[in-house]
Amino acid sequence: MQQIRTVSIGEVQIFLQNHPEGFLIDVLPPEFHVRRHIPGSSGVCVFETAFQEKMRALVPDMDAPLLLYGAGGSWDSAVAAEKLQREGYRDISLFAGGLEAWREAGLPLEGDGVDSPVQDDIPLPKFKEYMLIPERSFIQWACHNNIHSHDGTLSVRGGELRFPHGPQGEGKGFLTVDMNGIVCRDLARDEMLPVLIAHLKSLDFFDVMAYPTAHLDILSLMPITGATVTGRTHRLQGRLSVLRTERAIECDAELRNLPDGELSMFCQLVWDRTLWGVRYGSARFYRFLGMHSVDDNIGLSVRLFFRSQKG
Repeated sequence: MQQIRTVSIGEVQIFLQNHPEGFLIDVLPPEFHVRRHIPGSSGVCVFETAFQEKMRALVPDMDAPLLLYGAGGSWDSAVAAEKLQREGYRDISLFAGGLEAWREAGLPLEGDGVDSPVQDDIPLPKFKEYMLIPERSFIQWACHNNIHSHDGTLSVRGGELRFPHGPQGEGKGFLTVDMNGIVCRDLARDEMLPVLIAHLKSLDFFDVMAYPTAHLDILSLMPITGATVTGRTHRLQGRLSVLRTERAIECDAELRNLPDGELSMFCQLVWDRTLWGVRYGSARFYRFLGMHSVDDNIGLSVRLFFRSQKG
C-alpha cells in the first residue's frame, strides 16, 4: 500500500498549478466549507457515513492525484486519507496544516465568511442568566432488585442558572423536581403500573403527599480546565433535599450552547437513596427481606434545557 505523503503550503500551491487533473478536497462539514475554503477545493465531509460514496462519485479514477486538508491541528484529514487509501485511491497527499496554516500564511480564501473570526466551538455558556424550560426537561431513573428492574422519568417543575461573574465564570442556580410526576416506562401497558407508582409515592419511598417536591441548590457550577464540546464541561456541587434530608451532592455536567440562545445541561450519577432516608428494601436497615430487597443505588440521567434571559 502506497504511503500517504504530507505536504507543505508551498507544495499545495505547486499542486494547484501543476495538477489541473488533480483534486483538492476540503474534508470539513459543508457549513464550514461554504464559509471559508482554499480556492479550487471541493467539499466532501469526512464525518458523513457517505464520505467514500461521495468521493467515488466525485473522483471515479483511483489514480487521480488527491490532496486533502481539514481544519489544521485536527485528525480530520488524516482519517480521510486512511479511508480513501483503503477505498483504493493510490495517489494521496495530505496538507496537515490545513485551513489554519493557510489562513495564518495570509493566503487567499473563498467563501461567505472569509472575513469573520475563526473560533472553535466554546464549551461555555454565552449569557449570564438562564431559566429552565420545564416541558422539555426531565430526569431518567433506573433501579432494580433481585428479580425485576424498572426505569422511568421524573418531571422538573422549575429552575435557573446564573453566572454572576460572566458566562465563563462559576455558575449557581437551583432545580425543583415534581415528585408527583414519577413515570415508569417499562410498565407502561402493564396492570401493575398503578401499583408501582402508588408504592413509589407512598411512605415506603418518597412520601409524596408530605414532600411533593425535591430541591437542588446548585452552589457551584465550575468550568473544567481543558473541557471540550464533546465531554464534561463543568463540575457541579450542590445541596439536594429529598424527604426531610438535605445533603451535599456533586457530579460532572455537560453544558451545550444551542440555537436561539438556549442551553442544555446533562449529567449522570449513581444516587444512594438511603443517604436521604429512602430506606425501603435496603439490607442496611432490614433483615430477612427476601423478594422485597431493593438496590440502594438509583441511576439518574438528568437532561435539562434552559432559555437565556437576554434582557
